[in-house]
Amino acid sequence: DVAGDFLSVYTGSRDAAFDVLSADVSYNAATNEFVFRTTAAGAIAGVNGAAYVFGLDVGGPTVAPFASVGLPDAIFNTTVTLRANGTAGVGATPITQQIVGNQIFSTVSASLLPSRGLAPKDYTWTVWSIDSNVAGLGRLADFAPDANIKVTAVPEPATYGMLLAGLGMLGMVARRRPRSED
Repeated sequence: DVAGDFLSVYTGSRDAAFDVLSADVSYNAATNEFVFRTTAAGAIAGVNGAAYVFGLDVGGPTVAPFASVGLPDAIFNTTVTLRANGTAGVGATPITQQIVGNQIFSTVSASLLPSRGLAPKDYTWTVWSIDSNVAGLGRLADFAPDANIKVTAVPEPATYGMLLAGLGMLGMVARRRPRSED
């Protein structure tokens, strides 16, 4: 995401912590956990009012409340919120998070994000930063991405095992091949 691209409706603090540069949501089927991560343009810890809201579509009916600010494809039916003050939650359920410099992240059990029709690996998401000191649409600082994208699936351990076995076989074939004399 481009630095300094605050939404035109935003009336909150211009602190760099509100400017989302990148974000990612990954799902690990082996542990049945999601990792939510956002990188901002500036340090996050303790920035008054800074929060990052991940909107997820887990299947079923969704809302699209941001069409009026030019983001009709930001749809969701579940939220995960990570705050600069050290608190976080899935809806009203508290979760733990970590802040390191300009990154904020949390590992969340899939049991806290129950499906309403999609497999966890097929959930889609978007993230937006807000200034919680501001009311209404004026609190929306930045979106990244501007429309929902699919979670990143973490390869299962068996996938790595098969990759290593294949590389081992290639190594054996290469080793047994007769070498030509030059």
